[in-house]
Amino acid sequence: LRRAARCRARAHAHIESEPHPALTQSGKQNLCKVSTGNRSQRFLFDAIFGLEVPILEEQSVEDDEDDTTIKTCSCECGGSNQENRIVGGMPTGANRYPWMARIVYNGQFHCGASLLTKEYVLTAAHCVKKLKRSKIRVILGDHDQTITTESAAIMRAVTAIVRHRNFDAVSYNNDIALLKLRKPVNFSRIIKPVCLPPPSIDPSGKEGLVVGWGRLSEGGQLPAIVQEVRVPILSLTQCRNMKYRATRITTNMICAGRASTDSCQGDSGGPLLIQTGDKFQIVGIVSWGVGCGRPGYPGVYTRITRYLPWLRANLRDSCLCED
Repeated sequence: LRRAARCRARAHAHIESEPHPALTQSGKQNLCKVSTGNRSQRFLFDAIFGLEVPILEEQSVEDDEDDTTIKTCSCECGGSNQENRIVGGMPTGANRYPWMARIVYNGQFHCGASLLTKEYVLTAAHCVKKLKRSKIRVILGDHDQTITTESAAIMRAVTAIVRHRNFDAVSYNNDIALLKLRKPVNFSRIIKPVCLPPPSIDPSGKEGLVVGWGRLSEGGQLPAIVQEVRVPILSLTQCRNMKYRATRITTNMICAGRASTDSCQGDSGGPLLIQTGDKFQIVGIVSWGVGCGRPGYPGVYTRITRYLPWLRANLRDSCLCED
Protein backbone atom coordinates (compact mmCIF):
# COMPACT_ATOMS: atom_id res chain seq x y z
CA LEU A 1 0.00 0.00 0.00
CA ARG A 2 2.88 2.34 0.69
CA ARG A 3 4.17 1.72 -2.80
CA ALA A 4 0.71 2.47 -4.22
CA ALA A 5 0.62 5.77 -2.35
CA ARG A 6 4.00 6.74 -3.76
CA CYS A 7 2.77 5.92 -7.26
CA ARG A 8 -0.20 8.22 -6.93
CA ALA A 9 2.02 11.06 -5.74
CA ARG A 10 4.14 11.11 -8.88
CA ALA A 11 3.48 12.82 -12.19
CA HIS A 12 0.80 10.93 -14.01
CA ALA A 13 -1.78 10.98 -16.73
CA HIS A 14 -5.21 11.83 -15.42
CA ILE A 15 -6.62 8.49 -16.57
CA GLU A 16 -8.92 6.20 -14.63
CA SER A 17 -8.64 2.54 -15.66
CA GLU A 18 -6.46 -0.10 -17.27
CA PRO A 19 -2.65 -0.10 -16.94
CA HIS A 20 -0.89 3.13 -17.85
CA PRO A 21 2.57 4.58 -17.34
CA ALA A 22 2.97 7.06 -14.51
CA LEU A 23 5.73 9.60 -14.97
CA THR A 24 8.32 10.81 -12.53
CA GLN A 25 9.16 14.52 -12.53
CA SER A 26 12.22 13.71 -14.61
CA GLY A 27 9.92 12.32 -17.27
CA LYS A 28 10.98 8.70 -16.76
CA GLN A 29 8.44 5.92 -16.71
CA ASN A 30 7.96 4.08 -13.42
CA LEU A 31 6.25 0.79 -12.67
CA CYS A 32 2.91 2.07 -11.39
CA LYS A 33 -0.15 0.72 -13.14
CA VAL A 34 -3.71 1.62 -12.22
CA SER A 35 -6.95 -0.31 -12.52
CA THR A 36 -10.49 -0.01 -11.29
CA GLY A 37 -12.32 -3.03 -9.93
CA ASN A 38 -15.47 -4.67 -11.24
CA ARG A 39 -18.72 -2.74 -11.78
CA SER A 40 -19.75 -2.88 -8.11
CA GLN A 41 -16.34 -1.49 -7.15
CA ARG A 42 -16.08 1.18 -9.82
CA PHE A 43 -15.26 3.90 -7.26
CA LEU A 44 -12.40 2.02 -5.61
CA PHE A 45 -8.72 2.61 -6.42
CA ASP A 46 -6.28 -0.31 -6.65
CA ALA A 47 -2.58 -0.11 -7.54
CA ILE A 48 -1.56 -3.41 -9.09
CA PHE A 49 1.52 -4.52 -10.90
CA GLY A 50 2.51 -6.79 -13.76
CA LEU A 51 -0.74 -6.61 -15.74
CA GLU A 52 -0.68 -7.82 -19.30
CA VAL A 53 -1.42 -5.06 -21.78
CA PRO A 54 -3.97 -5.62 -24.58
CA ILE A 55 -2.87 -5.27 -28.19
CA LEU A 56 -3.51 -1.91 -29.79
CA GLU A 57 -5.80 -1.71 -32.81
CA GLU A 58 -5.22 1.62 -34.48
CA GLN A 59 -6.05 3.35 -37.74
CA SER A 60 -3.15 5.10 -39.46
CA VAL A 61 -3.00 8.83 -38.90
CA GLU A 62 -2.75 11.12 -41.89
CA ASP A 63 0.02 13.72 -42.11
CA ASP A 64 -0.80 17.28 -41.16
CA GLU A 65 -2.06 19.21 -44.17
CA ASP A 66 -2.45 22.98 -43.82
CA ASP A 67 -4.59 23.25 -46.95
CA THR A 68 -7.03 20.50 -45.98
CA THR A 69 -10.61 21.76 -46.04
CA ILE A 70 -13.52 20.15 -44.28
CA LYS A 71 -17.22 20.38 -44.99
CA THR A 72 -19.39 22.44 -42.67
CA CYS A 73 -22.92 21.47 -41.67
CA SER A 74 -25.97 23.59 -40.97
CA CYS A 75 -25.88 22.97 -37.23
CA GLU A 76 -24.54 24.81 -34.21
CA CYS A 77 -21.68 23.93 -31.89
CA GLY A 78 -20.70 24.97 -28.41
CA GLY A 79 -24.13 25.81 -27.02
CA SER A 80 -24.65 24.77 -23.40
CA ASN A 81 -27.88 24.02 -21.57
CA GLN A 82 -27.73 26.71 -18.91
CA GLU A 83 -30.54 25.35 -16.70
CA ASN A 84 -29.12 25.37 -13.64
CA ARG A 85 -16.20 17.81 -8.00
CA ILE A 86 -13.26 17.77 -10.18
CA VAL A 87 -10.84 19.24 -7.50
CA GLY A 88 -12.48 22.35 -6.08
CA GLY A 89 -15.39 21.91 -8.47
CA MET A 90 -19.13 21.40 -8.31
CA PRO A 91 -21.69 19.14 -10.00
CA THR A 92 -23.02 20.45 -13.31
CA GLY A 93 -26.67 20.81 -14.19
CA ALA A 94 -28.02 17.78 -16.04
CA ASN A 95 -26.55 17.67 -19.58
CA ARG A 96 -25.35 21.25 -19.28
CA TYR A 97 -22.38 20.49 -21.55
CA PRO A 98 -23.96 18.30 -24.25
CA TRP A 99 -20.67 17.38 -25.99
CA MET A 100 -19.40 15.50 -22.93
CA ALA A 101 -18.69 11.82 -23.60
CA ARG A 102 -17.51 8.94 -21.44
CA ILE A 103 -15.13 6.32 -22.81
CA VAL A 104 -15.92 2.93 -21.29
CA TYR A 105 -13.47 0.03 -21.64
CA ASN A 106 -14.42 -3.52 -20.70
CA GLY A 107 -17.50 -2.09 -19.04
CA GLN A 108 -15.54 0.30 -16.79
CA PHE A 109 -15.25 4.09 -16.96
CA HIS A 110 -11.88 4.90 -18.53
CA CYS A 111 -11.59 8.49 -19.82
CA GLY A 112 -13.48 11.56 -20.91
CA ALA A 113 -13.98 12.81 -24.47
CA SER A 114 -15.73 15.58 -26.40
CA LEU A 115 -18.09 15.27 -29.37
CA LEU A 116 -16.78 17.13 -32.45
CA THR A 117 -19.02 15.81 -35.23
CA LYS A 118 -21.78 13.24 -35.61
CA GLU A 119 -19.11 10.58 -36.13
CA TYR A 120 -16.09 11.60 -34.03
CA VAL A 121 -15.16 12.27 -30.42
CA LEU A 122 -11.90 13.93 -29.38
CA THR A 123 -9.80 12.55 -26.52
CA ALA A 124 -6.19 12.14 -25.34
CA ALA A 125 -3.83 9.73 -27.11
CA HIS A 126 -2.72 8.20 -23.80
CA CYS A 127 -6.35 7.22 -23.14
CA VAL A 128 -6.43 4.89 -26.14
CA LYS A 129 -2.77 3.89 -26.44
CA LYS A 130 -3.19 0.22 -25.56
CA LEU A 131 -6.88 -0.45 -25.96
CA LYS A 132 -8.62 -3.03 -28.12
CA ARG A 133 -11.04 -1.20 -30.34
CA SER A 134 -13.70 -3.90 -29.96
CA LYS A 135 -13.87 -3.33 -26.19
CA ILE A 136 -14.36 0.46 -26.36
CA ARG A 137 -17.77 2.08 -25.99
CA VAL A 138 -18.55 5.80 -26.08
CA ILE A 139 -21.50 7.08 -24.05
CA LEU A 140 -23.14 10.43 -24.85
CA GLY A 141 -26.05 12.25 -23.24
CA ASP A 142 -25.03 10.90 -19.84
CA HIS A 143 -25.04 12.81 -16.55
CA ASP A 144 -25.09 10.36 -13.64
CA GLN A 145 -22.95 7.32 -14.47
CA THR A 146 -24.52 5.21 -11.72
CA ILE A 147 -27.94 5.36 -13.38
CA THR A 148 -28.06 2.87 -16.24
CA THR A 149 -31.64 3.74 -17.19
CA GLU A 150 -31.09 7.34 -18.32
CA SER A 151 -33.31 7.16 -21.40
CA ALA A 152 -31.55 9.95 -23.28
CA ALA A 153 -28.05 8.46 -23.03
CA ILE A 154 -26.75 6.59 -26.07
CA MET A 155 -23.86 4.16 -26.47
CA ARG A 156 -21.73 3.69 -29.58
CA ALA A 157 -19.10 1.15 -30.55
CA VAL A 158 -15.92 2.42 -32.24
CA THR A 159 -14.75 1.62 -35.77
CA ALA A 160 -11.43 3.47 -35.72
CA ILE A 161 -8.85 4.79 -33.26
CA VAL A 162 -6.99 7.74 -34.80
CA ARG A 163 -4.03 8.51 -32.55
CA HIS A 164 -1.40 11.12 -33.38
CA ARG A 165 1.49 9.20 -34.88
CA ASN A 166 4.04 11.30 -32.97
CA PHE A 167 2.50 10.81 -29.53
CA ASP A 168 5.27 10.31 -26.97
CA ALA A 169 4.19 8.10 -24.06
CA VAL A 170 7.04 9.41 -21.88
CA SER A 171 6.72 13.18 -22.39
CA TYR A 172 3.01 13.12 -23.35
CA ASN A 173 3.77 15.40 -26.29
CA ASN A 174 1.15 15.22 -29.07
CA ASP A 175 -1.41 13.75 -26.67
CA ILE A 176 -4.41 13.82 -29.00
CA ALA A 177 -6.66 11.20 -30.60
CA LEU A 178 -10.02 10.75 -32.31
CA LEU A 179 -12.47 7.88 -32.00
CA LYS A 180 -14.78 7.23 -34.94
CA LEU A 181 -18.21 6.03 -33.88
CA ARG A 182 -19.71 2.98 -35.56
CA LYS A 183 -23.00 4.82 -36.07
CA PRO A 184 -23.43 8.62 -36.30
CA VAL A 185 -25.34 10.31 -33.51
CA ASN A 186 -28.34 12.56 -33.98
CA PHE A 187 -27.89 16.01 -32.47
CA SER A 188 -30.46 17.00 -29.86
CA ARG A 189 -30.78 19.32 -26.89
CA ILE A 190 -28.55 17.02 -24.82
CA ILE A 191 -26.20 15.78 -27.54
CA LYS A 192 -24.39 18.57 -29.40
CA PRO A 193 -20.79 19.13 -30.56
CA VAL A 194 -18.31 21.54 -29.03
CA CYS A 195 -16.68 24.25 -31.17
CA LEU A 196 -13.04 24.18 -32.21
CA PRO A 197 -11.15 27.45 -31.58
CA PRO A 198 -9.84 29.74 -34.33
CA PRO A 199 -6.12 29.20 -35.01
CA SER A 200 -5.18 32.69 -33.83
CA ILE A 201 -6.66 32.45 -30.34
CA ASP A 202 -4.39 32.67 -27.30
CA PRO A 203 -6.31 31.55 -24.21
CA SER A 204 -3.58 32.67 -21.79
CA GLY A 205 -5.03 34.83 -19.03
CA LYS A 206 -8.57 33.67 -19.69
CA GLU A 207 -10.76 31.71 -17.33
CA GLY A 208 -11.03 28.10 -18.42
CA LEU A 209 -13.61 25.48 -17.56
CA VAL A 210 -12.78 21.79 -17.05
CA VAL A 211 -15.62 19.25 -17.11
CA GLY A 212 -15.41 15.55 -16.28
CA TRP A 213 -16.09 12.54 -14.09
CA GLY A 214 -12.62 12.56 -12.50
CA ARG A 215 -11.77 12.16 -8.82
CA LEU A 216 -12.84 14.95 -6.48
CA SER A 217 -9.44 15.00 -4.76
CA GLU A 218 -6.08 13.28 -5.09
CA GLY A 219 -6.70 9.64 -4.18
CA GLY A 220 -10.37 10.40 -3.54
CA GLN A 221 -13.56 8.92 -4.93
CA LEU A 222 -14.93 9.14 -8.43
CA PRO A 223 -18.14 11.18 -8.56
CA ALA A 224 -21.34 9.74 -9.96
CA ILE A 225 -22.30 13.06 -11.56
CA VAL A 226 -20.21 15.02 -14.06
CA GLN A 227 -18.34 17.90 -12.38
CA GLU A 228 -17.09 21.29 -13.50
CA VAL A 229 -14.40 23.63 -12.21
CA ARG A 230 -13.17 27.03 -13.36
CA VAL A 231 -9.40 27.41 -13.67
CA PRO A 232 -7.03 30.21 -14.72
CA ILE A 233 -5.18 29.48 -17.97
CA LEU A 234 -1.46 30.21 -17.81
CA SER A 235 0.92 31.41 -20.49
CA LEU A 236 3.72 29.12 -21.62
CA THR A 237 6.24 31.28 -19.74
CA GLN A 238 4.18 31.21 -16.55
CA CYS A 239 3.87 27.44 -16.72
CA ARG A 240 7.57 26.92 -17.32
CA ASN A 241 8.26 29.08 -14.26
CA MET A 242 6.21 26.79 -12.03
CA LYS A 243 7.66 23.70 -10.32
CA TYR A 244 7.76 21.57 -13.47
CA ARG A 245 11.08 21.22 -15.24
CA ALA A 246 10.76 23.86 -17.98
CA THR A 247 11.63 21.52 -20.83
CA ARG A 248 8.77 19.19 -19.84
CA ILE A 249 6.27 21.84 -20.99
CA THR A 250 6.34 21.94 -24.80
CA THR A 251 4.65 24.45 -27.10
CA ASN A 252 2.04 21.75 -27.76
CA MET A 253 0.89 21.98 -24.14
CA ILE A 254 -1.09 24.48 -22.11
CA CYS A 255 -1.33 24.76 -18.32
CA ALA A 256 -4.33 25.69 -16.20
CA GLY A 257 -5.32 25.55 -12.56
CA ARG A 258 -4.29 26.67 -9.11
CA ALA A 259 -4.00 25.01 -5.72
CA SER A 260 -7.27 23.20 -4.93
CA THR A 261 -8.75 23.68 -8.42
CA ASP A 262 -7.53 21.20 -11.00
CA SER A 263 -8.37 18.18 -13.10
CA CYS A 264 -7.62 14.79 -11.53
CA GLN A 265 -7.49 11.03 -12.25
CA GLY A 266 -10.42 10.11 -14.48
CA ASP A 267 -10.58 13.51 -16.19
CA SER A 268 -8.06 12.48 -18.89
CA GLY A 269 -9.30 13.09 -22.41
CA GLY A 270 -11.92 15.59 -21.30
CA PRO A 271 -12.07 19.24 -22.38
CA LEU A 272 -10.54 22.49 -21.21
CA LEU A 273 -13.07 25.06 -22.44
CA ILE A 274 -13.32 28.81 -22.82
CA GLN A 275 -16.54 30.71 -23.33
CA THR A 276 -16.94 33.35 -26.03
CA GLY A 277 -20.37 34.94 -25.88
CA ASP A 278 -22.83 32.08 -25.57
CA LYS A 279 -20.50 29.53 -27.22
CA PHE A 280 -17.91 27.21 -25.71
CA GLN A 281 -14.68 26.35 -27.53
CA ILE A 282 -12.36 23.49 -26.62
CA VAL A 283 -8.81 24.83 -26.22
CA GLY A 284 -7.26 21.88 -24.37
CA ILE A 285 -7.50 18.16 -23.63
CA VAL A 286 -6.80 16.92 -20.09
CA SER A 287 -3.38 15.24 -20.37
CA TRP A 288 -1.13 14.95 -17.31
CA GLY A 289 0.07 16.51 -14.07
CA VAL A 290 1.70 15.94 -10.67
CA GLY A 291 -0.98 15.04 -8.17
CA CYS A 292 -4.23 17.03 -8.23
CA GLY A 293 -4.51 20.65 -7.18
CA ARG A 294 -0.99 20.80 -5.73
CA PRO A 295 0.59 24.25 -5.34
CA GLY A 296 3.05 24.93 -8.16
CA TYR A 297 1.78 22.05 -10.31
CA PRO A 298 -1.07 23.17 -12.57
CA GLY A 299 -2.80 20.66 -14.80
CA VAL A 300 -1.22 20.17 -18.23
CA TYR A 301 -3.41 19.98 -21.34
CA THR A 302 -2.91 19.35 -25.05
CA ARG A 303 -3.05 22.73 -26.85
CA ILE A 304 -5.79 22.36 -29.48
CA THR A 305 -4.70 25.24 -31.74
CA ARG A 306 -1.47 23.36 -32.51
CA TYR A 307 -3.51 20.49 -33.97
CA LEU A 308 -6.15 22.19 -36.11
CA PRO A 309 -4.47 21.03 -39.38
CA TRP A 310 -4.24 17.47 -37.98
CA LEU A 311 -7.90 17.57 -37.03
CA ARG A 312 -8.94 18.89 -40.45
CA ALA A 313 -6.94 16.12 -42.12
CA ASN A 314 -8.53 13.40 -40.01
CA LEU A 315 -12.09 14.71 -40.12
CA ARG A 316 -12.28 14.87 -43.92
CA ASP A 317 -14.98 12.19 -44.03
CA SER A 318 -17.16 14.14 -41.60
CA CYS A 319 -18.41 17.71 -41.28
CA LEU A 320 -18.11 20.32 -38.56
CA CYS A 321 -21.00 22.48 -37.42
CA GLU A 322 -20.74 26.15 -38.29
CA ASP A 323 -19.77 28.35 -35.34
